Order: sequence, then structure tokens, then C-alpha cells
Amino acid sequence: MASIFAHAAAGAALWPLFQTARLPRHVWLTGAVLAMVPDLDVVGFRFGIAYGDLLGHRGLTHSLFFAAALGALVLEVGYRKRKWPVDRMRLWGYLALATASHGVLDALTTGGLGVAFFAPLVSQRYFFPWRPILVSPIGVGAFFSAWGLAVLKNEALWVGLPAALFAGVVHLLRRPVRDRRA
Repeated sequence: MASIFAHAAAGAALWPLFQTARLPRHVWLTGAVLAMVPDLDVVGFRFGIAYGDLLGHRGLTHSLFFAAALGALVLEVGYRKRKWPVDRMRLWGYLALATASHGVLDALTTGGLGVAFFAPLVSQRYFFPWRPILVSPIGVGAFFSAWGLAVLKNEALWVGLPAALFAGVVHLLRRPVRDRRA
């Protein structure tokens, strides 16, 4: 898995694609948090759930189904005052995509069993052919080690820098023309 820092950066970086003047400015923070949520499945290890099970690590919580459902739930609970249908769809799209970014990053890592993108319908797990992101250690203790530091350096290059560039370019391209002339 990628670290929670990389997941948060990826989730937040997607916000400029969806941002409008009518939507709350803080939504990027919600996206960052939702991008970290799928890794709560590691709690299953404590209850004897095997890594490769549907409810195991990188299983159902890493699926596109889960991303869409969590986005809808957070939209309904946290943003029910949004009255415009276009705003609600835009918000749902962002929240779902931010959550789904988690599985995408994990499928780019060098370890694990792959990601069950299509769970619960298909239990097969997938990796992308190109996997430049070092797999992060599971657990806080293991993360604060030489391995964890190597992961953070690797993620700064393969996630942090591209996320910042992506968000910056999209933000600049989406600015109204009159703002660009100033």
C-alpha cells in the first residue's frame, strides 16, 4: 500500500477538477480523508480476516463500488444542503474519485496481493504493469523506520510532485479568462 500521506495528497489534488464558486472550499479536505479511508480494512487482521479475503486488505474497501457508495454516503450526510443537482453530482464525483484514487495508488505499488477493483462482483486482484511506488509498511511502528523513510522519499517523487503539479495546472487552466489577464 502507499502511505496515508500519499493517499491524502492524491485525493486532495483531484479537487481543482471539480471545484466551483458555489461549492465549499474545504471539500478538498474531505477528499483527502476519504482517500485514506480504504486502509481501515487493516483492522480486519486483528479479527482474523485474511489478507486475500473479500473483507481483507485491498479487498472490498479498495473497490470502485466502495468508492461510489462512500462518496454517496458522505454526500448525503455531510453535504445535504447542496440544492443544485449539478453541484450534488459534481460533489459526488469528486468524493467517489478521491476514494477510488486509493486503489489506483495501491495498484502502482511494489508489493501486496493487488487491488480488488471490481469487488464484490469479481474477487480478482489487479496491479498495473508499471509499479514505481514502494509498498509502505503496515503499522505505525514499522512505518517509523528506514523502510518508512525510503517510502516517503519515493512517494514525494512519484505521488507528491505529480499531485502538486496536476492540481496547480488544473487550477490555472480552470481560472476564468479575465483572472488570467490580471
